[in-house]
Amino acid sequence: MFMAVGIVVPLSSQAQTVVTQVPAFLTKPEGRVYQAHADEILPRVNYRHDELMLETHARYVCSPSKDEKLGQYLFQREIRKACYDYIWPDSVRLRSLAKMRVDTQYQDSIDMLLIPEYYNRISGDNISYALHAKRAVRMDSTQYDYLMGKALDMAHRLRRNPRLNVWNEEMEILTKTLTKEQLDRFFRDKNARSVTKEMQAGWKRLTDAGLAEQLDSVNDMARAYFYFHERQKIKDLYKYNGTAQRKHLAELNKSMPTMVRMLDGLDKKARLEENERNNKTVGKEFVW
Repeated sequence: MFMAVGIVVPLSSQAQTVVTQVPAFLTKPEGRVYQAHADEILPRVNYRHDELMLETHARYVCSPSKDEKLGQYLFQREIRKACYDYIWPDSVRLRSLAKMRVDTQYQDSIDMLLIPEYYNRISGDNISYALHAKRAVRMDSTQYDYLMGKALDMAHRLRRNPRLNVWNEEMEILTKTLTKEQLDRFFRDKNARSVTKEMQAGWKRLTDAGLAEQLDSVNDMARAYFYFHERQKIKDLYKYNGTAQRKHLAELNKSMPTMVRMLDGLDKKARLEENERNNKTVGKEFVW
């Protein structure tokens, strides 16, 4: 994996400065061209820099704290690509191929900044979220670097085939890389919003049905909250394995808390009433 390093020239603020010292990130052929044409190359690249940054921010979420590094990578990439206008001035094919190679070499470095911003969807959703939530998960640097390598590999394949389903692969990688405690933290953080929404909707249903008074709003809700998290974790882990999912859900349901049983009862009652309306038959008496 190519890693862009260092930068010698400031960005657009130095557009008029002619620099002949060869930056370390250039190859020897690029460096010779740069020395000869820096006064032409630098203004062109500096002029494009702000546009490139704006385009990247328009397409992706990127933390301001990463802007300096992102700017360095974009600047280095464009300097190197500009050199090939002089190395292969008479061959569109060789010039284009060389620029495409440079783009590929810098893509991993740029992706490493963008993948942890979960909503960019450059790699798999789950592995991206794990990298995004590294502090909440309490991931160490070795785990983070390993997951980032896997995320980059997925990004390569997803660019070739955007329809590729990497969900099962992600779950296998996460379960093998994170400890049980870390995996629980990952799922709790990832699913917190949806589980909280489910809890609030469930409590409202019970309140509207006049049943919430039968519950301890602290203890019963805490048990239900834990249950909803465990249920969602099972659904995530075995999303594409129906047999395993049903097995683990059945085991979880053996200790279904009171609040969830009451909600389940409301669902069953609603289904019975719907069947009665549809079939014009009298359902059996509903019992909690």
